[in-house]
Amino acid sequence: MTDLEDIKVLSALKFQKRQQQLADLTARESALRAELARLRELAFETHAQPADQAQLRAIGGDVIWLRWLGQARQRLNLDLAQVLAQKEAYMAQFKREHGKKLVSEALCDAATKEKAAHRNQKQLDEAIRGALGRNQ
Repeated sequence: MTDLEDIKVLSALKFQKRQQQLADLTARESALRAELARLRELAFETHAQPADQAQLRAIGGDVIWLRWLGQARQRLNLDLAQVLAQKEAYMAQFKREHGKKLVSEALCDAATKEKAAHRNQKQLDEAIRGALGRNQ
């Protein structure tokens, strides 16, 4: 294996690693967004309770519950903000690794083509020399 092929393999592996890290962050982001949506729905349901179910309201349970929902949403939003910041940094690294991968593939392909062209030219030169040697 040539140095260019080694570089090509290495850059492909690094790209795959960044791709997996980005996929993991995206999955985490989706889970956080789903949990936030669930908490919003719970808050909506609490606010939409009919007045005849006033037992929780009478003892302040709905206020405690809504406070807990608010705190949980705040924690989730903070986690989501951290994941999004991390994702942005990983996205920049991902793009850089993708560029390196493309360049290493192009260099390796160009070297392979150049090597093939050189080999073909050498075979052509040998064939011409052989043909000229027989004609003399």
